[in-house]
Amino acid sequence: MKLERYISISIAVLGLLFGASCEKAEAPIKAPIKGLAQISRVDMGEHYQDQIFFNFSTGQSVMTSKINSWDLAFEASTDGFHIFMNGGKDLLMYKTNNTATAALTEAHGLMVEDKDWGFDGQSGLPDSTYIGDWRGKNAAYIVMFNDGSFKKMEFVSVSDTAYIIKYGDINSPSLTTFTISKNPSFNYSYFSFENGGKQVFPEPAKNTWDIVFTRYRHIYYELSNTRYIVTGVLLNPHHTTAIADSITAFSSISFNPGVTSNSFSNRRDVVGFDWKKYNFTTGNYESDLKKCYVVRTQKEEYWKIRFINFYNANGVKGSPSFEYERIK
Repeated sequence: MKLERYISISIAVLGLLFGASCEKAEAPIKAPIKGLAQISRVDMGEHYQDQIFFNFSTGQSVMTSKINSWDLAFEASTDGFHIFMNGGKDLLMYKTNNTATAALTEAHGLMVEDKDWGFDGQSGLPDSTYIGDWRGKNAAYIVMFNDGSFKKMEFVSVSDTAYIIKYGDINSPSLTTFTISKNPSFNYSYFSFENGGKQVFPEPAKNTWDIVFTRYRHIYYELSNTRYIVTGVLLNPHHTTAIADSITAFSSISFNPGVTSNSFSNRRDVVGFDWKKYNFTTGNYESDLKKCYVVRTQKEEYWKIRFINFYNANGVKGSPSFEYERIK
C-alpha cells in the first residue's frame, strides 16, 4: 500500500491554497522609520523553491535558501529538545512499537495505514510536533518522503550542546550515528538525509530577521486532517508575534495602546497564506488588500503589513509585493 501524496480536494479549495512567493526587493538605502510606508518585493521563484528571510527594520532580505535543503529542524537553545519536520516537502513520520531500529525494513513502512502517518501541526509551536517529548523512550521511527521512499531513525540523546541521532536506509542492517551541534544564536539546527546525512544551515541568526516567505504544510482539520502544501509567510519564532486585521483599512491602522501584547499570537502562521486568492475567470492570483497584519518584532517594534501583488514586472507568479510601515 502506498500513501497518496496529496489528498484530493475540490478545485475551489485548491485555488485558494496554491502559492505565495516573492522576489528580492530593491532594498531601501535607509532603514524605514515610524510613519513612513515602504514597498518591497521578494522572489521565491515561479515554483516557490526559495525561502526568503526578511527584516522590517532594514527593509532587506537577510538570506535566501532552498526550501528542500533540510528535512528535520532541532531546537538549538541549550534546553531545547523539540524536533520539527519540513512540512514544505511533505515529510511524514511514523513512530513504531519496535525499539530495534535496525530491524525495520521497507515492509514495515508499506504496512502503515495512510491515516497513521504523522506530521506537525501548522502552528509551528513546540507543543504541535508529532515527535513530542522523545527523551528516554528509545522509539524507532520510519520517515517517508514525498516520492514514497523511506528511511529509519531513532533519537538517542540531547544535551546543552548537541543531539545524537541514528539513521539508515530502510533495508540497511546498520545505522549511522550522527551528532548535530547546537548554536543558541539560531532558532534551529537543521539536518538533511541527502548525501548520507549532514547538518545544514538554511536559516540566518535568529536576531537578524522578522518573517520568512516559505512553503509549509497547512492542515484542514475539518476535512479529516487533510494536509496541503501552501506558500506564505511565517513568523520568526524568536519573540515575534502578530495579529490579523481584516476590518481596518491599512492607511488607518495605528498603534493602539489598548491592544495588549497578550492579544498578539506567537503562532508562526498568523500571517499565513490566505492573503491571496485565485481568480478562476482571469487565471491569476489576486492579493486581498483588506487583509492586513500587525507584527510585533523581537525589538518591540510594531509593523503593519499587507500584500499588494503576486507577480513581478514580467507577469511571472511567485513575486509578491508588500507594503509595510512602522507604527511604533
